[in-house]
Amino acid sequence: MDGKDPDVVIVGAGPVGLTLANLLGTHGVRTLVIERNAALEPEPRAVTLDDESLRTLQGAGLLDAVLKDVVLGYGVQYHDWRGRPFAAIQPTRQEYGYPKRNAFRQPLLVRTLFDGLARFEHVAVQFGQSFTSFEQDAEGITVQVQVPAEGEARPVRARWLVACDGGRSPVREFCQIVLEGETYAERWLIVDLAERTVPLRHTSTYCDPRRPTIRLPGPRGALRYEFMLREGDRDEDVLDERNFREWIARRVPADRDLPLVRKVIYGFHARVATRWREGRVLFAGDAAHLTPPFAGQGLNSGIRDAANLGWKLAALLRGSLPESVLHSYEQERRPHAAALIQMALRIGRVMQPKSVLGAALTQTALRAACLLPACRDYILQLKFKPKPRFAQGCFLPSPNLSATELAPQPWVQQRPAKELRLDEVLGAGFSVIGWDAAVVREAARQVVPSGLCTGQVALVRSEDDFLDTPADDGGAVVRVRDASGELAALLARFGAAALVLRPDRYVYAVVPQPA
Repeated sequence: MDGKDPDVVIVGAGPVGLTLANLLGTHGVRTLVIERNAALEPEPRAVTLDDESLRTLQGAGLLDAVLKDVVLGYGVQYHDWRGRPFAAIQPTRQEYGYPKRNAFRQPLLVRTLFDGLARFEHVAVQFGQSFTSFEQDAEGITVQVQVPAEGEARPVRARWLVACDGGRSPVREFCQIVLEGETYAERWLIVDLAERTVPLRHTSTYCDPRRPTIRLPGPRGALRYEFMLREGDRDEDVLDERNFREWIARRVPADRDLPLVRKVIYGFHARVATRWREGRVLFAGDAAHLTPPFAGQGLNSGIRDAANLGWKLAALLRGSLPESVLHSYEQERRPHAAALIQMALRIGRVMQPKSVLGAALTQTALRAACLLPACRDYILQLKFKPKPRFAQGCFLPSPNLSATELAPQPWVQQRPAKELRLDEVLGAGFSVIGWDAAVVREAARQVVPSGLCTGQVALVRSEDDFLDTPADDGGAVVRVRDASGELAALLARFGAAALVLRPDRYVYAVVPQPA
């Protein structure tokens, strides 16, 4: 950065803070990230990226760099208390452009996100600097930043502060905002290993009341075991390699002697901050919500926060949208984050049976349910996961749009013989997608917020060819064929000739069929 004040200060250089910094960077927002540690966090904490997160990283321009360290499309096999498979989650649908469950290693993702910031002269990261306090006024916020070697804190002036500083957020504590919810008595031992020899990429979950266990393969030979601890287990005993390597050998003998990377005991929480904004301060990731690990959604919820917040801050700073747009951040994100917490707790009850009898009853019921095609599809395709859908927020309600939702991302065809994911032709700002007609495009332009960049995509039906007719748009419209018919089905469901999409690909407005 060139000495000018940043527009946004982000506290925390974890995956959520760095994702937000990359998104702001793509919008040209001057951003400073401060991180209290001296370097990037090396701990391999989260292990699952979902389809929504990969779509966000695609929008940040980092997809190829991220995918080199990801195992795409893994499922989960559930084993009963006798070790026999009784249910599975192996989704094949890719409505947002990617598999629903993907394995990764957090240190590799964090490094990729950090390296991605080198693209932007207007984004900087400063390590070894801690937040201490702030003062705010009508024009901006002054953040006091402590550098241990320098003694006194120094002030940093910005327009907005975003706290991505974890579950024990110093910024949230300074604001005296509490986390509501529960911390659970159950504790788990995590054992990270390397150089696995068993090629199976799917997770194995052993729902055994004697010792619930999860085996999670990852990229580059990584492997994680998670063991639920029982009342009376002593930390020094369960952290003894001789003991946990015996537990590993009971599940997959070939894993027993793999090199050890990390061992740690953790508890789990289901908590949400009482408010996600304090004037010019906003909270994201674990600073706003803590999700139990059973559904692999904690980090993904944080990346959703970054995707929701990034474009809104950028539009506000450009003067394209009023400050009231930030009211929709918590309005949209809180209900969805809370719904994912509840889903994780439900999965946790299956994974953590309290007795052999309880395990047998639950697992028998699930096995029977999976005999019914509709129930099996509901479980197998992960249809129980809460949809990315908002009943209130930043969109234009109409008879055909009572709630907004994340638009699908199918493959589309562009002449000559080129296939792309939909977002590759939408652009970084608001976009209009609809049937190839001038009257439709003109109607759509009337509902796009003034001053915001608009990409225009004209659809050719799957059964139609591209025609060499003179364009009436001066080349501003991208024409693609809806090869799969998914976009035609989407428009029909909304009764629309076109849809206006926000930069995060949620539906902003419906353009009705011309009279």
